[in-house]
Amino acid sequence: MKTVSLMMAALMIISLSANAQLGNLKDAKNKVSSSTEKLNIGKGKDKNSDNSGSANESETSSASGVSSIVNSVKEVNMENGKAYFYTTFKPNGFKETVSVGDELFVRMNLGKTMIEYAEDNGFESSFSAYGFVTVYIDGAKAFTAGPYSFASNISKQWTYIDIPLNVNPDFAERLAADQSQLETNQDIWVFQHLYQEKNVPVMYTTAAIGKMTSGNHELKVEFGLGESSSTEPKATICSGTVKVGVDAAGSEALAANGPKHLRPLKENERGNFIFNTNSYTAGNGELNVKLQLPQAPKYYNMKWCKASSCDYDHGSMMFYVSIDGKAVAAWGADLWESDYESKKEFNMIMLPANDAGYGDMDAAYNSNTLYKGSSPVVYALLDMLYGGQLSSGNHKLTIKAYSVECIPYDVTYEFQNSYFAQWPAIAETTIDFNVTTDGLNKMINSSSAKKLSHATGDWVAVDNKLKASNTGGPELEIIDVATQTEWKVTTNSLGVILYRECKADVIYKCQYGYRLQKRIAVKEDYMGGGTYGSPYFNERIEFSYGPSLLGTMHLPVPFSKVN
Repeated sequence: MKTVSLMMAALMIISLSANAQLGNLKDAKNKVSSSTEKLNIGKGKDKNSDNSGSANESETSSASGVSSIVNSVKEVNMENGKAYFYTTFKPNGFKETVSVGDELFVRMNLGKTMIEYAEDNGFESSFSAYGFVTVYIDGAKAFTAGPYSFASNISKQWTYIDIPLNVNPDFAERLAADQSQLETNQDIWVFQHLYQEKNVPVMYTTAAIGKMTSGNHELKVEFGLGESSSTEPKATICSGTVKVGVDAAGSEALAANGPKHLRPLKENERGNFIFNTNSYTAGNGELNVKLQLPQAPKYYNMKWCKASSCDYDHGSMMFYVSIDGKAVAAWGADLWESDYESKKEFNMIMLPANDAGYGDMDAAYNSNTLYKGSSPVVYALLDMLYGGQLSSGNHKLTIKAYSVECIPYDVTYEFQNSYFAQWPAIAETTIDFNVTTDGLNKMINSSSAKKLSHATGDWVAVDNKLKASNTGGPELEIIDVATQTEWKVTTNSLGVILYRECKADVIYKCQYGYRLQKRIAVKEDYMGGGTYGSPYFNERIEFSYGPSLLGTMHLPVPFSKVN
C-alpha cells in the first residue's frame, strides 16, 4: 500500500479538475496492488526477471487489461540496453515512427537492475540508484534531466523503466476512468516526474516546440546512471531512437501538451503595431505607434496563465524593442481595470521630433498608459543617436508585445534578442529606421540640452574639485559638475556634526556617449573646529548603464550642446 500512497500523493499535484479526479481515484488502491503482474522483460525470453514488488504487494492480477499488455510485450524480442517508443500509457505495440503531437512514452529495457549497473560501474550505491534522461533532437543534445533518485523497490528489482515524454492534459482523467492501466509499483516513476516543475515532459515538449519544425526529425533518448553528486550521467545503459513527423496538426497538439507560455496564437488572436510611417528618418518629425489588439490584455494573460487563476482586475504586458536584432529596451506595463479588462488600443511615442521636455514627467513622450514616468524607448534611442551607436544608413526597428504570463523570467537578466525570440508575441512589427547626417544634425540643433549653470563664491572650488575627481576608472570622464547652493548638515543624537551633503548635476563621457546625471549626492565629512574635508561623490555615477536604463534623472545629451 505504500506504493499506492505515493502514487496518490503524486496525483494530488495535478491542478486541472483535481478534486473531481481524486474522487474517482480512491478505488485505485486495491486495483493497483492487484495489478502487479510480473513482466518477462530484460533477462531473456524464457526467464522471469526479479520484478517482484515489496513484501506487502500481491502478485495476483484481477485487472482485465494486464494480461493482454504482458502478452503484447512478450511478442517483442526486446534487446537489452535498447529503448522502445510507444504512444499509449502502456505499450500495445512499439513504434518506429510517430507524430510530434502523439502522446509519447519510452520503455528503457535495461536488462539488469539499476543497482547491478551501479555496481558494475563502481558507483557508491547499495540501495538507491541515480538516473539521468538525456534527449537529442537531430543529433544535437536538447537537455539532460537528473539526477533522479530511485528507491530500492525500483532500483534493486526492476529491469526496465517507462519514461513519459509527451503527455496529454487529460492523462490523469483517463487513469481515473481506467485504473487497470496502473500496471506495477514501477509506475510511480511516471507520476512523480510528470508534475514536477522541471520534469522530463516539460523539458521535452519545450525542446520539441523550439527545435522540431515541419518535416521529419530523429529523436534519441538515453537513460544513464551516475551518483548523487553527478550533474551528468557517468554511464549510459540504455538508448533508442524514433522518427518524428511534424505537420501543422501535430504542432498544435504538441503545443497544447507543453508549457502554457509556449502555446502559439491563432491568427484571430494576433495584434498589430501600426506606425505613422513604415520608413522613418531620425530628425524628420515624430515617430509614433499604435497597438491594436483583437482582445483586451487580460485575455492573453488568462490564455497563458501559469497560476491557478489570473482572473484579476489588473495585470501586466511586456514590451521589447530592438534595432537590427540588438536589444534597445524592454519593460513591463501595469494595467488596471478598464485598461486591462476592456481596452484594445494603445498609443505611444517611439521618438519625438526633438528632446524638448527633458526631465519632465509630463512631457508627451513620458506620459503614457504603457509606462509610468519616463519612456524607456525614447531615452534609449536618443542615447544611441547622440552617442553615435547607430551608424548612418538603414536599420530595422522591431517592437513586440507579450503577455507577462508568457515571459517566464525577469527580463533584466535576459536582455537579448535570442531570449525574446523564444516566446510567442501578441503583436510584432518591423519598420525601416534611417539615420542620416542631416537628420541627426536637426535633432542635435533642436535639443534642449545646455551647459551646466555654476554657482559663484565657495561653490566654484567645490565644483572644480569634483570635476577633477574620477571615481569610475578609465571608462569614465567627468566633463562638468555644477553643485546646488545648499548644504544639509547631519548630526548625531548628541548634536555633534558628522557631515554635510548637497546635490550636483554631472555631465560625463562613457562608452555610450555623453550624458547628464542629475542630483548626485555630494558629501563632505566634518573634520572638527568648524571645518570640513574635501568634497566627494557619495553616490555612484552610473556610466555603465546601457541605453535601456536611462530616464528623467539620467539623460543622453549631444556634446556640442553641453561642452
